[in-house]
Amino acid sequence: MSTNKKNSKSNESKKTSPSGLGFRDKDGRIKLYEEGKAPTYWERNSKRTNAKTGEQTFTRKGNRFTDDDDDHGETYTVPESSGYTQKYFEEEWLEIPKSPTAGIPLPQKRRRDLLPDSMVLKNIDEYSMKAPLLMKENLSTLVEYLTSTASTDLEKVRAFYIWITHNINYDTSGYFGRAKPKPTDPASVLRTRLTVCEGYCRLFEAFCVEAKIPVKIVSGFAKAYGYKPGSDVTQDVHNAHAWNAVLIDSDWFLCDVTWGAGYVKAKEKTYVASFNEAYFLTDPEIFVTDHFPSYIQGFDQYESDPRWQLIEECLSLEQFCNIVNFDKHGKEWGIEPASHEEAVIKGIEYEIDIILKEAHEAVSDFVAFLYEDDRKLEQFTYTFKPSANAVAVHVFMPKLGLFGLQIYGRRQKDGKHSNYQPIVKYVLHCAKAHQTAIPYPSHHTVYGPVHDLKRYGISDIGDVYNEAKEGEIILQLKALPDVDIVPKLRYGDHNRDLRNYCFIDYSECFKYINVVLRLRYEGYYKLELLAIPEKDKHYSTFMTYLIRCKRACRDGIFLVSNIHAMKYMCCIIEPLSRIQMPNTDVYVCIKSPILKSVRCPGGHIVKIDDVTFEGTIRTPNEGETFIIEGSGNDGYYHSLYTYKASCIVGDIDTE
Repeated sequence: MSTNKKNSKSNESKKTSPSGLGFRDKDGRIKLYEEGKAPTYWERNSKRTNAKTGEQTFTRKGNRFTDDDDDHGETYTVPESSGYTQKYFEEEWLEIPKSPTAGIPLPQKRRRDLLPDSMVLKNIDEYSMKAPLLMKENLSTLVEYLTSTASTDLEKVRAFYIWITHNINYDTSGYFGRAKPKPTDPASVLRTRLTVCEGYCRLFEAFCVEAKIPVKIVSGFAKAYGYKPGSDVTQDVHNAHAWNAVLIDSDWFLCDVTWGAGYVKAKEKTYVASFNEAYFLTDPEIFVTDHFPSYIQGFDQYESDPRWQLIEECLSLEQFCNIVNFDKHGKEWGIEPASHEEAVIKGIEYEIDIILKEAHEAVSDFVAFLYEDDRKLEQFTYTFKPSANAVAVHVFMPKLGLFGLQIYGRRQKDGKHSNYQPIVKYVLHCAKAHQTAIPYPSHHTVYGPVHDLKRYGISDIGDVYNEAKEGEIILQLKALPDVDIVPKLRYGDHNRDLRNYCFIDYSECFKYINVVLRLRYEGYYKLELLAIPEKDKHYSTFMTYLIRCKRACRDGIFLVSNIHAMKYMCCIIEPLSRIQMPNTDVYVCIKSPILKSVRCPGGHIVKIDDVTFEGTIRTPNEGETFIIEGSGNDGYYHSLYTYKASCIVGDIDTE
């Protein structure tokens, strides 16, 4: 930095002036800035330099900045948009330092502009991984091989990234002090195939230099293995890190070949080789969630200016520590925060919804677990999809205090039997909690419809979460004719199948299918609806509801609805309970737009309008069953509903 000592008055004014520090950018403009504010630009009018001193010192004269000798200095006219006010620069000298940030223009392109799909570079990837063994210890020969089929800098950089991430392993023994660390110079890294982040970066840099591609090593802090959201990243030496910036098509892009090659398991302190696509040309807004450029002792020769974040408003250290950081799969799949951008959520009262959005990968299943220290609390979260490209994690806070939340997911294309992968972590601070914590049923996927709902002939399934204030509830959905729906109801984590407390029937307008529930206990229920999808032979779940019963229902169990009741689009008004008193007159009312006739032993049921049948029947003796039948245009009678005559009425489930 050049320093002007001509005028003590001007030096004095610098102490109180809100601006005065600047540098010349690549276009020859002076850029003035102060901490925490956007820079002010001063346009160049002349390319002359100060022949007397060689320094670039300026003072305001009229409407321009110049040196004391108007004939030998550069002049800069204040742009109209600069927001310049006269009082700030009255007789003040500007300092023009050699700033390392002057040559870091913000990138205009993003990863997807260069690489819309990783398969675009499939041939480069395959070729890079087949490098002959004899080439692997000679850098020039290896680079020549890797770039021999590449026609662009993007392809060359990709070849370097692929080769390093598939051939160099992390030196955990040296890193954790169990052995002497391996050297980090490129020749040694090629020879030993073991190194730490600095060695990865230096090798990548050497490859790029050999290929004449501009490249930088950036040092700073990273949210490494075992990092807890919100904690000070600078307090653990293991968070010191280095990565690369590479210039492609006139834009800087960020790479982390170390994390692209694998990861360290926190508890075992061992290295797992596992290729990660997410850290190749990562967009700055994503990269900055776990990489913070900063000075690291011993890394003096590397770039460390915060502006290597490559974003308009650089994050402070506090913002960096608190910002949501997605795990490698979350980054790779393009998951982003939609509701909470800070990883530490304070002041939660009772419950909270955390919403994530999917950018470019369809993630079919999500699950989340709450942790108190290291203890997993499985039944205080559930997940659902409020829209096609979003997922919500609902958390019931079991008590006051601090909790960890880990969200997992698996992609649709990987199949329903693939493993769940960690996506993101949050820290939740509960300020108010219910006196009694009511756990949810175990359900290791999202509540709601399956993604291929149309295959089941189903639409308009309603809300995922419902409350039954008086114990009985009706859920409505739309279905094609002849869809056979089978319910499966569970209370909490009890294994008892409560399907007898479910009844499926058409609504009175015949536009919807009603799923009627009588809930016998207070608490949470899981209701699964099954049907046979198109081009299949077996029942499978197409919809899962979460239902809370606030007050238990004591009505009897439902009648048995047979398959022809659905085929004839029946809606039964009375009687709804399966158990009926023996030798008693019972009123019957059924509606259907298809039925032509309805009958039942012990009574007479007649059609009173286009869709309504009603009448009175006499129930049989104790213990006997009776059936209501109906016929359509073919004249054949089929079973619609089945009942049982019994003196024991109420909370009974014997069948």
